This record gives sequence, structure tokens and C-alpha cells, in this order.
Amino acid sequence: TPTEARLAALWAPLLQVEQVGADDHFFEQGGHSLLATQLVSRIRATFGVELPLQTVFEAPTLSALALRLEAVGPRAPFMAPPLVAAPRTGAPPLSFAQQRLWLIEQIEPGGTAYNIPTVLRIRGRLDVPALGRAFGGLVERHESLRTTFASHEGEPVQLIHPASDFVLPVVDLSAVPDETREARARERIEAETQRPFDLLRGPLLRASLLRLSAEEHVLGVTLHHIVSDGWSMGVLVREVAALYADFASGRPSTLAALPLQYADFATWQRGWLRGGVLQQQLDYWRQQLDGAPSLLELPTDKPRPAVQSSRGDWLPFHLPPPLTEALLALCQREGTTPFMALLALWQLLLARYSGQDDVCVGSPIAGRTRSETEGLIGFFVNTLVLRTQVRPEASFRQLLAQVRSTTLAAYEHQDVPFEKLVEELQPRRSLSHSPLFQVMLSLQNTPDAPLRVLGGAEPLELSAVEPGLPAVKFDLNLSLALTPEGLSGALLYRTDLFEPATISRMSGHLRALLEAALAAPDTHVGDLPLLSAAERHQVLEGFNASPASFTAPSPLHVLVEARAALHPQRPAVACEGQVLTYAALDARANQLAWHLRSLGVGPEVRVGLCLERSVDMVVALLGVWKAGGAYVPLEPSQPAPRLRLLVEEVASPVVVTVARHAAAFTSTPAHVVRMDEDAGQLASHPTVAPLGGASAENAAYVLFTSGSTGRPKGVAVEHGQLFHYVRAATERLRLEECARFALVSTFAADLGNTVLFPCLCTGGLLHVLPQHLASSPSDVAAYFQRHPVDCMKIVPSHLAALLSAAEPRHVLPLKKLVLGGESTPSALLEQVRTLAPDCEVFNHYGPTETTVGVLAGLVPPRERAPVPLGRPLAHSRLYVLDARLQPVPVGVPGELFIAGAQVTRGYLGRPELTAERYLPDPHGPLPGARMYRSGDKVRWRLDGRVEFLGRADFQVKVRGFRVEPGEVAAVLREHSTVREALVVAREDVPGDKHLVAYVVASSEPVSAEALRAFLLERLPAYMVPSSFVTLEAIPLTANGKLDRQALPAPEGPSRATASVAPRTPTEERLAALWAGLLRVEAVSVEEDFFALGGHSLLATQVVSRVRQAFAVELPVRALFEAPTVAALAARIDSAARSQAPAILP
Repeated sequence: TPTEARLAALWAPLLQVEQVGADDHFFEQGGHSLLATQLVSRIRATFGVELPLQTVFEAPTLSALALRLEAVGPRAPFMAPPLVAAPRTGAPPLSFAQQRLWLIEQIEPGGTAYNIPTVLRIRGRLDVPALGRAFGGLVERHESLRTTFASHEGEPVQLIHPASDFVLPVVDLSAVPDETREARARERIEAETQRPFDLLRGPLLRASLLRLSAEEHVLGVTLHHIVSDGWSMGVLVREVAALYADFASGRPSTLAALPLQYADFATWQRGWLRGGVLQQQLDYWRQQLDGAPSLLELPTDKPRPAVQSSRGDWLPFHLPPPLTEALLALCQREGTTPFMALLALWQLLLARYSGQDDVCVGSPIAGRTRSETEGLIGFFVNTLVLRTQVRPEASFRQLLAQVRSTTLAAYEHQDVPFEKLVEELQPRRSLSHSPLFQVMLSLQNTPDAPLRVLGGAEPLELSAVEPGLPAVKFDLNLSLALTPEGLSGALLYRTDLFEPATISRMSGHLRALLEAALAAPDTHVGDLPLLSAAERHQVLEGFNASPASFTAPSPLHVLVEARAALHPQRPAVACEGQVLTYAALDARANQLAWHLRSLGVGPEVRVGLCLERSVDMVVALLGVWKAGGAYVPLEPSQPAPRLRLLVEEVASPVVVTVARHAAAFTSTPAHVVRMDEDAGQLASHPTVAPLGGASAENAAYVLFTSGSTGRPKGVAVEHGQLFHYVRAATERLRLEECARFALVSTFAADLGNTVLFPCLCTGGLLHVLPQHLASSPSDVAAYFQRHPVDCMKIVPSHLAALLSAAEPRHVLPLKKLVLGGESTPSALLEQVRTLAPDCEVFNHYGPTETTVGVLAGLVPPRERAPVPLGRPLAHSRLYVLDARLQPVPVGVPGELFIAGAQVTRGYLGRPELTAERYLPDPHGPLPGARMYRSGDKVRWRLDGRVEFLGRADFQVKVRGFRVEPGEVAAVLREHSTVREALVVAREDVPGDKHLVAYVVASSEPVSAEALRAFLLERLPAYMVPSSFVTLEAIPLTANGKLDRQALPAPEGPSRATASVAPRTPTEERLAALWAGLLRVEAVSVEEDFFALGGHSLLATQVVSRVRQAFAVELPVRALFEAPTVAALAARIDSAARSQAPAILP
């Protein structure tokens, strides 16, 4: 048909084929998204119709597309006007893309992140003057290459300068020795490409030539992105080659004159993309990005800095031809492009790494939707935000279809410049990361530059040279190209965030996902394996290596009896001047056991123990065991109703206590044994142990943990499980090297079991410190001076409180300090090492549900925060799993699951909760084994240690960002005035969730403003608490852990709900200035500029007005760092004091 013939005439040159058949397939003949865009542009010019890009994908054969063309109406409602030369009545405006780069330069002046270098090796006899003339001719042809950028009342404008002679610098390196010549050339090129541009003074094109020999040169060309893009570099090389061929042959330029310039495009864009046109496209993006995450929380090796830099590195990425061909074949079957398939894989990998199923990735698009722009040098490239909901239960084929649909819709709305999108959507701004997305994907498919240049004495051969390390603009950027050798490119990354080993693993996991998806595209994407067989074995087996020997477990009191027989007169327990030898301890425990037997205590009978930390408590728990029962520790300081609830919860028929606590149990059916009043009766029983009793499979004790419903959860621990823990902990912590142990925590939690039972089982002396003593820094120091100890287990926050003693060295043990129950601040570690350099420090971790502890390890002297928890103990298996219970790679966060010999039965009388937290072990060697779901976020380190990342229920979202409060507290502790710090999220007013910092001063007073400024230098603004509360001490529970319920609310309303009037003349003038620019009646001095509708361009106007009103020079970034009137006014006052008087005209 005539339509087919006209369409074929457009199609053939684009695909570089001689003729096109009616049934030929656009994409099978080499078409891709960029060529499809060019085809649509040519159809617009030839047929006068606006064809959606998606139509080319839906009707990819010539005949099908011709039918669609014939059915399309002549004009779409928002069809763009013709792009024609604009009258030059004044300084042309910047395009939207240029405006964003100009703003970035105002915020971070002198950067090189937007330098675009091209380096070419030229072989052959080069006519250097002709090459210089070629560059001169290029600059004369393209106004963009002689444009600079100025500011007029805060608004940027283009200044186009007349053409002038272009000087091509030539550096002769031919005399440099052969072995160092290439290195010298590379040094010069890299130095040149990393030299900043001055947008005001220009020029924004630099070229230099290095002469290596008579027939070999290296040409380096660098442009600022504000006047160029990747496509432009191809235009530049092609036109320089053509001009060189003409001039070297002695003829004038044969290039056709350009009908348009970039300034014409900028003027056209500003005129067209507004009103209904802009709103129609913006409506799509508003809906598409509504509720999108502000930040992709990838697991980083280093904390995110407060201000992102362009420091980076790159890792080569390559897929060999067979794998590339398999990918292309899948694309053809599914009707997608290689870019869409790579995007689906990339977003899937990011989702698996981050744990987020909502993933936004940026991607450059040429932006030359009109054929008139294809020959211009300028900044046309736009950035699309491609958002995908990665559902783990979807197949890869379904994910690919979803990505295809999303990408095509984005292409249809690609005319909205990214910078306009940011301005309209007003995402939360932070200097620590880019808005809307932080990860890029690009697939290079712009027209190639020539490899051979004719003209002059002989043809020249060109080859590209890697220009050195590029500046990195995003956290990650996967940049690829399809080549005859396969899919090749690089993975660029910020070195402020990632280590090379992490990026190498990520690259391998991307390839693993690709291979798995190609092999089984109908597999659920959540089940596609990330790990190689070797990696899977490492995280499931290698890190969980246990000793080959397995000792048959026995109840621990049997081991204590053996110690009593071996060392009867050795002191066993000491408390407040009372000391029991092993023989006396054993005898008293036996007497209690006989008494309990007479009351019906035997295996699986639970006996309440309501006793303070004392010698009696140790006697009582051993006595319960010898009778065959399981002890249930009850904290005497708890309210009587709570104690009765716990006794009823475990159906305890007997409670052992003392007279002063007995009244709490009078209304329960339990028989009460008073160890003080009943002492005579107890002493009448035999001092030898009763026969029989509990086995390794019977319960040893029941401990309660808090429940979210308010009902406590009872966990029964068996003798065998406790035996395995004591053996493993004794070995890992080398506790046999210690003879004297200190118990400073409550019996009602298992924290102290790390010292209690290993001490008695190895024949050591246990010092039991009552609560009133253990909570007093001066009393602990005095006690340890009189009674030195070798080993102590303590919660870090409890230790921090004790170290406030006048002589803090005396609150530390001599040989081993075991920390557990909370994360360990690095500042606390440093303090301990300074005070007691010979004391070994161990970290220890484990939930009650898995018997005291499953991870432990020596903390090396130079260990930096975060301090790892350690390695798995013998006979415990630890897994770091994703939401589908699959192992995650090293370094990637997941939930900690614990299997092995220490996993307890479950929760007493709570089968539903037990089934929820105790799951079948899918990765263990034993059938029927279970694993415990800890609820803790962790990750494996390369050396097999586990790093704690936080509780899932403590992580919070503030202003759309996920925040780990512990990370903020760790930075606060680095301040010289802060001894201890804690950060929590509060919601004292519904809907107003904000961070509150609680600090304990070291010596000098703490200033909230100083702390806020300190944090702003080190953390993103959204991580800085809105309130700071000074405390005398961090409140602790009875077992030494943080008491969150006791934290006071900050005084007064939070910032988000308070309207604060100006308090100083500077605040008053600045608030009025803001109100005028933001078009609001009044501004609270605590309101955020960007939350009120401010954006980057308005920020430059604020700075311009501040310069005029206050005669001070502030950088634009000051408004990002101090986005409230109060904070910026303080900056202005400070600058006014430090800056010289303004020079007035």
C-alpha cells in the first residue's frame, strides 16, 4: 500500500537495511526503544500524526504499523507545535534540564560530576592545524559550545557569545621514554577530565592533543553536561571528523548549515510544555509516583554521609554471547526490549537486596523526540523514574510484562523534564542522596562515532580510550551496551557507601538471577536463586561449622555435685558477707530438694522462686533441680498482682520465697515455702541428694518474656538445651580460665546464666551482687576492690552507668567482660579498653527462646562500630533469611533464624504463638527440626560473624524515610559533651512521628543546638532528632536493660505542630522574605522551606534576596542544611559577623 511504502522509506535508514518487507518485524531487525522514538518522530514529520510510541511495540511489523497509521486521526489534542528558530530578542531561557544542572552547580560549586569526557587514540599522519580548524568550525556551528550561564535576580539565563578562534593545545610526549609514556598520557588526560568548569566564564568545551609519536596522538575532549550529553558526543566526533576531512583536503566545510540551535529548542520547550500539556503529563507522573519510597535502603558497608560526593569506582560487567543471545531470544518471545529485561532483573536484584518491594530506578532517555534535534549538540537527555512493585509471588514472565507496561507508559510521558518533575512532586530533599531515585540503569544505543577518518595525507584510525574513573552521581549505576562480544559495561558505585567486594558479589548475583530467570521464566521471582552453590553452602554450612564431637547432655546440678565431691571446701557462692562452700551449697540444696519432693515436686513440675539475688536463690534453684522440677524465677520487686499472674500462668503448685514476700501468694493455690521461717524444717531433711529426678529432656526453668498483648510469654528451657549452652559458652568465652565470677543481673532473666552456671560447673566462686549494690557505681567499685573478679556479664547500658564511678577501672573484671542484651556502642568499648587494656571483651547474643545465647565472640582491639555479635556457638545453626525463608547473600540484611540443639519447646500454653515463631527448619540436616524466628535484623559479614542491624519493631519511618534510631544515637555518642545517648521515635500527637534524642552529659552542659549542628554535619537532615532531652541517667529495668516506658516526653509541642513567631529582627525580615517567595501569608520560624513548597530554583532566589537584604553571601546549600527560618537566620547572623562588609556599587 502507499502507506506501507512511505513507512518503509522511513524504516529502512533507521535500521540500516536496504529494503523492508511488509511482514518484517521492527525489533527483530535490530530496532530498540531509541530507534522506535526516532521512527515516531519521522512519522510525525512525514504523516502529520502523533503516534504513541507504544503502538510500535503493539504493531511491530510494517503492515500492522501501516494499518494503525491509517486509523490515527490527524492531530492529538496536545500535539506539539513545530520546532522553529526563535527570535533573539533577549537572553534565551535555559531548558528545564539545563536549569537543574545550573542549580546543582549553585548548591555544590566546583564539582566535576557533570564533566563528560571523550578520549580518542588517533593513529596515522595527523594534520594538527586542520584538527584545530575542525574544532573551530564545530564551535562556530553550535551555539551551545560558546554559551555561558549567568544569573539575573536569581533566575539563570543563557549568554551566547560570538565565535572566535579555537586554540587546540598540543603537548608533545614523544621524548618521554616508551615505558612511561602511556602512564604520563593517562595522568594528563585524567587531570584534564577532572578539572572543574566555570559556568559563568566558560568555555564549556575543552580539547587538548597529546603527541605520542609522529603517527600516534591522543585527543581528549571534555564538555560540561549543561551543553552536551552522550548523543552529543557522537555528533561532536562525527562532525569533527567530517570537518577535519574537508580542511585537511583543502576544501571548505561540506556540512549542511544547521536550521536550529539549542537555544531555539529551550525556547520552544518552555513555550510548549506548560498549561494543559504539562498538566496532562504531570498527572501521569503524580499518579505513578504517589507514595513512592523516598530512599532505596540498600545495605551499605559504610554509613550514608550527610552530603553525597562524586567519589566512586567501577567494576566491569560482561555477559558472554551465548547468555546475551538467550536474553535477546527471551525478549523477542515476550515482545520486550533488552532494556526492559535488564530493568526487570536489576529491580528484582535491588528488591532482594533492600527488602523493599517498591523500587524506583532512574534511566536516561535521549530526549530527542523530534527529528530536528538529532544533529544538535546540547543537553537533551532526560531521566525517567521507572517504578516497579516487585511481588515475590509473581513469575519472572509476569514481572517482565509489568516492567514493559511501565516503561512504555513512561516513554509516552517522557517530555516532562526530570527537574520539572522534582519541582512539582516536591519529594523530601536531602543533600545525602538524589531525589526520587538513587540507582540508575542505562543501555547505550546512541549512534556510533566513525572509526575511520578520510582526508589529509592518509586515513586516520580512531579508537576509544577509557577516560579514567568517571564521577559517580548515584549510589549505583549499571551502564551497559550491546556489543558483538556480548552485553558489556560497568557497575559504577559510590565508594562512600560500598566496598569493592560488595559490588563484586552484587554483580555475580545479577548474573545468577539472569541465568535462573532464563532457565525458568515462570518461577516466582522470590524463589529465583541469588546465591551460587558455593555461597549457599558458605552461609548455611560453612558459617555454622560445629565440632564433630557431641557430648551426651546431663542436668547441670549433676556437674555441680561432681564439683562438690571434688572440692568440698572450695567457696562456691558469696553474697553480702555470706559464703557457702561447694559442700554446704550441695547439702542445703539437697535438704530443700527432699522437702520439695514431699510436696509433690518432680519432673515437669514448675516451682516459683520469689527471692532476691542471694545465696538462698542459688540454693533454691539447685534444690528444685535435685527434686526433679523446673524453677520459675519471680522478681520480688514486681507488683503482687503481676507475681500472682505469673504463678497462675505456669500452674505452679509450690512457691519458694521468704516471709516478707509470702503475702503476695496467699490468694493462689500454691504451697508457699518460706526459706527463713521454715529453715528448721528444711534442716531436718537429709543432706544427700534424693534419687531419681529430671532427665536431659525435662524442663530446667521457665522464664517470661514480654508479650505485645500485655500477657507474658513463658519459655520452658530443658536441661539438655542448657547443658549444650553452658558447654559451648564455656569453650567460646574460655571461662575455665576464670576462678571468680560476678552476677550483677536479675535471676528473672537469663542474662546472668552466662556466668552463673559455667561458674558452678567449673568450680569457680560466684559473687552475687544484690540489686541495690549492683545499681550503685561507687558500691560496685568498692566491692570489686575488696573482692576482685575475673569475669562479669553485663548489659552495655548498665555498664555505662557503672563507669560513672569516681574510679571506673574498679567496676571492670580482671580477665573477661561479656556484653549482651543490647548493642554495644563503640565509645563504650574504647572506654573499657582504656581503663582495662588487659581485659578481654566478648560480645554475646541470644533470645531466651534459644537458651541464653547462640552467638559470641571476642571483640578485637581495633574493632569499629557496629560491633559484630560474634559467630554461632557449637551445635547452634543460624540462618539469615528473606521473607520467603531463603538465605540472603553475605552483607545483605535479613531476619535471623536460629536452629540447633538450643531451640526450646515454645511458649507455655500458647500453641498459636509457638507455631508463629517456631517454624520447621528447611535448611537443617535433621528431619523434623525447628528454627526460631528472632525478629532481629542482621547480616553476615565476610568472616562469618553476624552484625546486628536492629529490631524490626524499633525501625521507624520519619518524613517518609526509614530510620534506625540506633545509628543516630551512635553518632551522638561521638560528641564530646555526650556520655550516653538514646534515640527513639515518639508520636505524642497522632500523626506526628518524630525522633527524640535522650542524652546524658559527660561533664560540661549539653547544647541542643550544638548537637543538632553536629548531627547535620554527619547525617542526613531527616535523621536529626527534632527534640533533645537531657537526663541524669538512662532509665534501666531491673535486669539492666533500657526502660523505654520511663523515658519522659519532650517538653512543649513538637516542631511539626507548633507555629512559632519570629523572635529576632533577622528572623522577622527573613520570614517576610520567605512568605513573599512562597506566596503564603505567614511562615513559622520552625517550618521547613521545602515542606512549604520551596524548591531548588526558589532556593537560589532566597539566597539572592538574602544577599540584597542582609549583605551576606551564603551558598545555596546553606538552605538545604538549615531549611527553617530559625536555622537560616542563625547562619545569616553568623555570616554577618564573619564576612567583610559588602562592596556597594
